[in-house]
Amino acid sequence: MVTKKTTRTSTRKLSNSNNDVTDTDILNLPLLPIRNTVLLPNLVTPLIVGRDQSIKAIEEALNKDRILFVVTQLNEELEDPGQDDVYIVGVEGMVDRVLKMPDGTTSVLLHGQRRLRRLEYTQQTPFMRVRAEIIDEETERTLAVEALVRAALALFEKCVKLSNTLPEEAYITAMNIDQPGWLADFIVSAIEPPVAVRQSILEAFSIEERLQMTCILLTKELNILELENQIHSQVQLEVDKNQREYFLREQLKAKSYTTRIRRNRSVISRKCRFR
Repeated sequence: MVTKKTTRTSTRKLSNSNNDVTDTDILNLPLLPIRNTVLLPNLVTPLIVGRDQSIKAIEEALNKDRILFVVTQLNEELEDPGQDDVYIVGVEGMVDRVLKMPDGTTSVLLHGQRRLRRLEYTQQTPFMRVRAEIIDEETERTLAVEALVRAALALFEKCVKLSNTLPEEAYITAMNIDQPGWLADFIVSAIEPPVAVRQSILEAFSIEERLQMTCILLTKELNILELENQIHSQVQLEVDKNQREYFLREQLKAKSYTTRIRRNRSVISRKCRFR
C-alpha cells in the first residue's frame, strides 16, 4: 500500500462547534463527488468516473499523495455539483488503481480510510479542494459496545443464511473484524441500504450509536428476508399442489383412455368370434 503523505497546514489551533482542533488533524485535499454510493472507511469501492472535474481531482491526487476527500452528492442526478451539493461528512479515500476505459471514462478503485468533516472550500476550479478535519473515533470497548457487537453478528449471521445475495464469506469476514466501528461499517456495506441510510451511518461518530443503527437495519433486513422466504414457501406449496393435481388429472385421463382402448378391443374380439 502507498504510504500516506497528507498535506497539512501550519501548527495552530482552529475552533469548531464541538471542540478545538489542531492543524495536525486538518487535511487539504482535492474533493471527489460521488453518487449512488457512499464510501465507508476500511472498505474498497470501485467507481466509474467520467466528469471532467472528478478526473482532474484524481489526477491531482495521483501527482501527490493519492489521497482524496470523497463525499456523496445530495442529488445523485446533478451532473455538475457545486460546493452546496455534497454532504459535509465524507471519507479520506486512497486511490489504489486507475484504469482508462475505451469509452473515455476512468475506472478507479478507492480504499476508504478515515472519516472526515469539511471545514471550508479552498478552491472551486478546475476541481474543488477543501480543508477537512479528521474525525477521531472512540477506541474503548465498553460492555454496551460488546453487547451490540454480539447482537450485530447474530443478526448478520441469520441474514446471511436467509439471503440469496449475501455470501457466507461475508459473515466469516465480519467475525474476524476486531474493531466495533469497522464491523458496523462492513455490515452496512454488505446489506446495501439506501444511500441516505449509509450516509447516516457514516455520520454516526459514536461507535455505540453506529452499532445500534446497524442492529436496527439488520432487524429490518431480517424481517424482510423472513417474509420473502415465507412467501416463497407458500408459492412453492401452491405450485406443488397445482402440479400434483395436474399429474393426477393426466393419470386419470391416461387410465380412462386405456380403459376405452381395452373395451374397444374386447368388443372387436367378441365380434370376430361371432363371424
